[in-house]
Amino acid sequence: MALLRQRGAPENQLAGLRVVLPRTPDRAAGMAAELRRRGASASVMPLIDFERTDNPGELDEALTLLAQHKVDWLVITSITTVRALKACALDRGTSLAALVGDTKVAAVGTPSARALEAEGLSVDLVPSGSMDAVGLVDAWPLPPEGGSRSTERMMVLLPQADIAAPTVFEGLMAKGWQVLPVTAYRTVDYPARPELRLTAALEIASLERVDGLELITVADFRSRALDGGVDAVILTSPSVTRRLSGLLDPWPSGVRLIAIGASSARQAAELGLEIAATAAEPTPSGIADALAQSLGHQPTETEGTP
Repeated sequence: MALLRQRGAPENQLAGLRVVLPRTPDRAAGMAAELRRRGASASVMPLIDFERTDNPGELDEALTLLAQHKVDWLVITSITTVRALKACALDRGTSLAALVGDTKVAAVGTPSARALEAEGLSVDLVPSGSMDAVGLVDAWPLPPEGGSRSTERMMVLLPQADIAAPTVFEGLMAKGWQVLPVTAYRTVDYPARPELRLTAALEIASLERVDGLELITVADFRSRALDGGVDAVILTSPSVTRRLSGLLDPWPSGVRLIAIGASSARQAAELGLEIAATAAEPTPSGIADALAQSLGHQPTETEGTP
C-alpha cells in the first residue's frame, strides 16, 4: 500500500468519478471543492457527529489553567478540537485567540494548523513528516532543563476526543513533559443531539464553503454502491472507518477506499478492508492525489509504505 504524493495535478483529472465523503457538509467542504476542481462529483454521507463533553467542569478547569498562563503548550489533534475550544471560549465571552494568549501551540497537521490560523492563532509546531499522532510525538522537542518553573516539569494541555488513542499522551510523557489530557468533545453516531451538538462556526469553514453538496443516507449509499454508482469512499478517521465497515458485507470490489492517513489505514487493515491508497498528507489535495493514483489516472511519485 503506497503512501502517495503528486505534484501539478490538472483540473478535470478525476472527471466522472463519483466519490462519497463520510462527513457532514460543513466538514467536507474543503475535500469536496478539490474533488470538484479535478472533475469528480462528491456526495456527503455523515456517519459520525460531535457533542460537548459530559464532564464540562474538567474541561473548564483545564482552560482556566490555560487562561492563567500556567500551560506551556497547547496540543491540537483535530479541527473538531478547534471547534470545541472555540465553543468554550465563546461561553466565556472571549475569542479562542484571547483564551490561548501567548501559549505555544502545536497542531497534528496542516488542516488543523490552518483552522487555528484562521481563528487568529500562531502555530509553533506542525510535524513535517507523518501528520498524525506518531508524527507529532516524533517531532516533539525535549523539555528545556529546569522548565519554565524550576520545580515543575513543562506543562502540556491535551484536549481531545473521548475515544482518542493514548499515543500523544504517552509519547510526550515519555519525553519528560507533564501532560494534562482532558476530554473536549464526544464522538457519537450521526446525528448528535441538538442540545449538545458542537455548533461553533469556524472561520476556515467560511473560506472553504461549497454550495450544492448532495447529502445522502446510508440506504442511498448501499443502493448506489451495489449498483456500481460509487467509485470511491474517503476514510476520514479511524472512527469513520469502523462505522463504514459494517455498512456492506462483503465490500464491493469496485468501490475504492482511500485513507486520509496512516491511522485510518491501520484501522481499515484491522477490519479486513483493502485500502487502494493512503494520502501522503491529510489535506484535500493529498486525498485527491491518492485517489488519482489509485485509479491509474496519472503517474505519481511513491514515497514509502505505512
